[in-house]
Amino acid sequence: MKKMLVITNSKENYYYSIGGRVQMNETMDQAIEREVFEETGCHILTKRLGIIHENFFTSSVTNEKYHEISMYYYVDLKEKVVECLSINEFGSEESLVWLPLKELEKFDLRPDFLKNILSYEKTRIHHLVTE
Repeated sequence: MKKMLVITNSKENYYYSIGGRVQMNETMDQAIEREVFEETGCHILTKRLGIIHENFFTSSVTNEKYHEISMYYYVDLKEKVVECLSINEFGSEESLVWLPLKELEKFDLRPDFLKNILSYEKTRIHHLVTE
């Protein structure tokens, strides 16, 4: 059974993808390797860009408007055992969870388009825009 590795934390009752921000002078390729290792303790065996997501939103905290651009990768890990090693930017301890791909619609997975990941053709890069 194919699964998606996601994260949740002690303060939020939903799931989200592994990842984070690209650091100054770091390539996107270096960032995905670093973020996956920091959050799972695992190295990447293979990776391929699958989705570019543009998200326009207003912060519920600051009321500032944002245009966020996120990259989502299909990744295979070298190691079979993962361990959550991260704390989010707000100080909440995070936990890793494997969700069955065929049952994603049952979970509060964000962003919501990830629930339809099986319907995306994996031989090309998809560009999604949400407001």
